[in-house]
Amino acid sequence: MNWNKLHPATLLICLTAVLLSGCGITEKIKSNYQVTIESYYAPDDLNADTQSTGLLLVDGVSEKALNTMLLSGVAIVNTNKPEKIIFSGTFKTGSFFSQISGVVVIPNLQPGKYRIIKINTWSANMWETIFLPNTKEYEIEISAGKPVYFGQIKVHQPNGSTDIELYINYDKNRETEAWRMVVDKYNVSPWVKKINAHIFGL
Repeated sequence: MNWNKLHPATLLICLTAVLLSGCGITEKIKSNYQVTIESYYAPDDLNADTQSTGLLLVDGVSEKALNTMLLSGVAIVNTNKPEKIIFSGTFKTGSFFSQISGVVVIPNLQPGKYRIIKINTWSANMWETIFLPNTKEYEIEISAGKPVYFGQIKVHQPNGSTDIELYINYDKNRETEAWRMVVDKYNVSPWVKKINAHIFGL
């Protein structure tokens, strides 16, 4: 399975994004935001070089009215090579019929600055891809040999509104939970030792 493969989009409408002022990282996307239906694949394994490459973990959830969708895919670019898009998808927490984890791990990243350009969310009856604003809030530095957690991207649509808001939240307990799902899934990976050391240092 090629986890860099991306299926063609089957639905497309326009996006506009407005960065709100204030202390928190909040984006408001108007009702004509861009949505595509896409599929992403999770890595088959994490048997990557832990000395010269980095590892990124992205977390996310979408809450719209009564529908909650978990993060199912992420697309990122190296800010020095924005033409090359790197895709990765979430993994299931157990068997084929189990729930998706809602976190996406991206291995084999050369050191440098990366930006998340879009996220895919999914539930049993709905899925979509939201293109993120081209702002520094969605950038993160990757170093060789280090597992990095971006944080949890939250998509929220207030009741009765056609707009959605984006938040970037960080919680130590949630980061620990997210990394433990990665360790449970890829338990024979050479990254496990570094991830456990990272968790211990939180």
